[in-house]
Amino acid sequence: MNTPVRSLNGIAYWVIENPEAIREFITTQVRREWEQDIRDMPDDPAREPWLSTLHQRKWKLEIVRIDEPKTDPTMMNFVNPKTGYNFPERLKQRRMEMRKSIEKYGIVIWPIILRKEDMQVLDGYCRFTTLKEIGVTKLYAYVGSL
Repeated sequence: MNTPVRSLNGIAYWVIENPEAIREFITTQVRREWEQDIRDMPDDPAREPWLSTLHQRKWKLEIVRIDEPKTDPTMMNFVNPKTGYNFPERLKQRRMEMRKSIEKYGIVIWPIILRKEDMQVLDGYCRFTTLKEIGVTKLYAYVGSL
């Protein structure tokens, strides 16, 4: 897989440019991660029917304004009292770590993944919220449309 590094707003990204390669990456690698998340947390609000539409989507790499992506409010407030998992707290910790890694070490990150019809973030909550916090105006995203 050809994944060149591109820079946007001072942030380095691994990007896949070919739409078929993006589709393959999302429907295999990323999907595996999402399915594991669902097994680990069956009450997770991310367990949605959109997962079954991944293979039908046409994917492309896009540059989007930071105000375009939308987060799922249910996900952003998700707390599982049975397991003690607290998404907002975990996201805050991860965001602090990622910000340090970006600012201090210049790590290379993957684009976020968006659903075209409502621009909802499907993957990359930590990357998205960190970039928003840092103050970038645009970011790379894999956008999937039906």
